[in-house]
Amino acid sequence: MSKVAERPALPALTGLRFLAAMGVLAYHCYCAPCSPVLPQGLGRLIGAGFSTVSLFFILSGFILAYTYLEDGDGMRGTWTAFYRARFARLYPVYLVSLLVDVPLFVRAIHQASPPADVGEVLRISGATLTLTQGWLTLHRPTWNIVAWTLSVEAFFYLLFPLVGPWLARRRSRVLAGLAVGAWLLGTTPMLAADAAARLPETGGALATFLRGWGLISTEAIPLARLPEFVIGLCLGLVFCRREHLAARAWARTAAFLLIGGGLAVGLMRLPGPPSPLVQSAVMVPLFTASIYLLASGLVGRGLGLGTRGMVLLGGASYALYMTHGSLMNYALALNTRTLGMPHNVLALLVAPVAVGVSVLLFQRVEEPMRHRLRALRRPRAAPPPEAGPGVAGS
Repeated sequence: MSKVAERPALPALTGLRFLAAMGVLAYHCYCAPCSPVLPQGLGRLIGAGFSTVSLFFILSGFILAYTYLEDGDGMRGTWTAFYRARFARLYPVYLVSLLVDVPLFVRAIHQASPPADVGEVLRISGATLTLTQGWLTLHRPTWNIVAWTLSVEAFFYLLFPLVGPWLARRRSRVLAGLAVGAWLLGTTPMLAADAAARLPETGGALATFLRGWGLISTEAIPLARLPEFVIGLCLGLVFCRREHLAARAWARTAAFLLIGGGLAVGLMRLPGPPSPLVQSAVMVPLFTASIYLLASGLVGRGLGLGTRGMVLLGGASYALYMTHGSLMNYALALNTRTLGMPHNVLALLVAPVAVGVSVLLFQRVEEPMRHRLRALRRPRAAPPPEAGPGVAGS
């Protein structure tokens, strides 16, 4: 396995991040009952946009493994350097997104039912600023509704120096088995909740256990998403140990298109949004295979995902993800008072504005602040190159 510093960038995966972020944006902005209404199949596909968060978490593990792990030799660099790099990549845009969302957070506090007292507001604010809000009940007032994913990423970052080097010492067959085990484990909370619902209230210890395990996916979200991150770590390590011949690019491209097309058709035919069980049992392995194929190389510079423009948009996808909800809510408030546009027309206009704002934030805030923060105290060894950020800029 080559040294980390020698590994080339994977631009197509950065471009993939933009598509995933646009999936979340479309999910949050499109209103199925509102006008103008899209064809039913396309509307269902957009309604499944939230599921790309799983792709982000898998991709985050993949990129961290690709960037920071050495085969059989643990992690490149010190823990301090790793956490400094992660903070520099994540927090500046995160803080900007929170500042942008302050008026909306204040409104949510006033509209909460039951009302939010000072103690709860301080608890929510403290958890948000410390990236621990994913461990709270999210149906209460939230400060930037999409920011829960950052608490999941922070949990992953906390565990990575412990879990990553241990995985790097495992054989590829063991990694494959661990990935499959993580995938199966990720489905168990949904299966437990379904089983508990079929048991009587007085079902005894088994029912109590199943209900408790079923709550993991809603009450301990970072823990529930850990299997996706582990899958990404295992995938990244296995990827680095394999040779990816250019001669197979057409076969990989056909497989990628088959997976993507099949997934799109399947989502368009579902009667509703994919359930958590469908997301974890079906979509997670499909996302995993797609990442592997795309990283291995497809024709046409990764079907265009590796082009310069898509790499720029992919780099800005973190800012897009963090700010699109606030921008849409401000647009809705303005629309209600003055514009009076159909909801989905407004959403169509907001989307390019959100993309433009994200590019500005990426170029004027995220990149400059990342370099400044990492330059405050440089480690003796040069940090590994960024191979392409994940959901939170991994």
